[in-house]
Amino acid sequence: MSQRKTNEKEWGTFMDNNLIIEDIFKKENIPFYQFSEFQDVKLITANIFKATFKITQKTVALKNVYLNDNEKLDKLINEIKRHRKLEIHDSILKFYGITKQENNYMIILEYVNEGSLRQYLKSNFQKMDWNAKLNFAKQIANILMFLHFNDIIHGKFNSENILVHNGIIKLNVFGITKILSDSLSFLTNILGPIQYMDPQYLELFGAIGKNKSSDIFGLGIILWEISSGNPPFEMESSSNPSNVDLLNNIAKGKREIAIPGTPHKYKEIYNDCWKHNGNSRPDIFQVIKDLSEIIISDASDEFEPPQSQPLNATDFKLENLNMQNEEPEIKPEIKPDPPFVVVTTEVNDFINALLEFFVDIYNNNSQMERPIMIKKYIREHKKNPVEILYEMICHPSNRFFTSLIGFFYQHGIGTVADNQMASKFFNLAVNEIVNMKNTSSNLLVRKFYNINKEMGNIYLSYVCRDGLGIEKNTNKAFQICSKVVDEGSSVGLNCMAYCYDNGFGVEKNEEKAFEFYLKSAEKGCLVAQNNVGSCYKDGAGISKDEAKGFQWFIKSARAGNISSMCNVGFCYENGTGVGKDIKEAFKWYLEAAEKEHNISQCNVGNCYKNGYGINKDEAKAFEWYKKAAENDYFDGQYMLGKCFYEGCGIKKDIISAIHWLNKAKENGVTNANELLEEIIKQCNC
Repeated sequence: MSQRKTNEKEWGTFMDNNLIIEDIFKKENIPFYQFSEFQDVKLITANIFKATFKITQKTVALKNVYLNDNEKLDKLINEIKRHRKLEIHDSILKFYGITKQENNYMIILEYVNEGSLRQYLKSNFQKMDWNAKLNFAKQIANILMFLHFNDIIHGKFNSENILVHNGIIKLNVFGITKILSDSLSFLTNILGPIQYMDPQYLELFGAIGKNKSSDIFGLGIILWEISSGNPPFEMESSSNPSNVDLLNNIAKGKREIAIPGTPHKYKEIYNDCWKHNGNSRPDIFQVIKDLSEIIISDASDEFEPPQSQPLNATDFKLENLNMQNEEPEIKPEIKPDPPFVVVTTEVNDFINALLEFFVDIYNNNSQMERPIMIKKYIREHKKNPVEILYEMICHPSNRFFTSLIGFFYQHGIGTVADNQMASKFFNLAVNEIVNMKNTSSNLLVRKFYNINKEMGNIYLSYVCRDGLGIEKNTNKAFQICSKVVDEGSSVGLNCMAYCYDNGFGVEKNEEKAFEFYLKSAEKGCLVAQNNVGSCYKDGAGISKDEAKGFQWFIKSARAGNISSMCNVGFCYENGTGVGKDIKEAFKWYLEAAEKEHNISQCNVGNCYKNGYGINKDEAKAFEWYKKAAENDYFDGQYMLGKCFYEGCGIKKDIISAIHWLNKAKENGVTNANELLEEIIKQCNC
């Protein structure tokens, strides 16, 4: 009888604790789901389940957590709060909420269908070429940069915490503090797998804390693992996971051997990452810069020569230790607003000039033209875009041009294109609050701060409008445009007009669109002036008036708008709103083409091919078609393929013809399909 009373008391205490815990989840706005809301729950590994939400049919992963004391509950809450700040990045494993099965609480995470990086390499390594390996390396480095940029240290960076879903890397950041089931040893072990541990940390156990260079060491091991397809020190660790000899050998400098066929540069990167002295290792920005410079080709000198004899692992020579107190794990550093720095070095002078150029093309040229112009500007100044991006990120005053950094990420300039990182930097531009005290007389500071904020908003509207890396939200895009219009932005007026023109977040209204295009044009926005010209030419939202259309085109073109230059050429070629003049048409097409406008490049090719406004020259026609094709203009791809097929301006080359015609066909050019059928028919005869 007394035993029964004791059990009832314990059960009552347990129920009370559960009610308290679930009340805390509610107060912290942490979603809590009943276990009955899931179906098809299957155990896939130790204490990790795959399940499906009944209503949405979304597949998720469920992992047990122990919440048997307040400390573990606090750690879980803190993990979730930190995770909310990180999940803007699509490569961070998503957290959906909490559920409970009988007496066990479980976190609900995004499900990945290809397991850990280690599992993926085991199953798929034989099918991976070096482009695929390098792509994985770049994805992983970009995620680590995202953490380090936010002053977060992972501390357990290894191939079992890195996951793969549909060939895309996902990083698990849960379990860095000890909240998960003890059976998940790779998440809960205070050290993590020994093979990935910073040797300075192993050597002095706790005398120094883990820091960013510890993550870099782990990254170096992972880069080697990607090159080999095998876990590091597989034989030593499989026989005894807590092998003390292995631990000591790593601390003394033991490293894995390079795999024959590894690119020289790639080997140098991971060798630098796993140097013994953390101060000698590169930071993540340098790693990304170095990875971006690797070009995989068939050239034999790009790779390590094959070894005729097997290599033996040798101990690296220990470097002198430079011990110092490092920042604690997972502790963001609060930094004061930096002063606006007037830089004098060559690279930073270029960044200032690039920023001025970016502001200029933002005001004067369309969204599609800007990345082409930025790349051309960098190329003409003989700069390395990877180095420029790196310098901008590290710049002490980068908060004044975070929109430009975001632009580099969006268009893959100096890095792998990453819309998630682009959105982050655009958000930084929008939300940055800079202490302007004592800067009231510095007009340059205010200029860059205000224009950066405006551009951040405009580019965020593009991101929302087109669903670039985030869920498409045209309503939000329109709201952002409205906000910047209220703040006096002429470019914002043009964006709002575009929303009305296409029905993005607002009912389609061509008259309203023209009204806003005109307001923006009258404020000096060259893109809007070109759009007003198009409205008059086509009679969109206003009575058709080709002469007025031409006047707006020529006004915008003379001020530097590239699309307008092409439109002026079109008007002269066809006598639209102005007297027909083929020579004038060629002149304007050429001016736009030399500024990398791909449609104009194709038009210049047509002029040379047919002798319109210039002497006929098939070789020059071919060169301009080639530029247009390489700048992704579909008709240029078709014309280039046709030149190769006919031997126009170039030696006849059926293989090259098929290559470019296929590209044009994939992009919807029907003439390309017809010509391909003709080629195939001839080949079969």
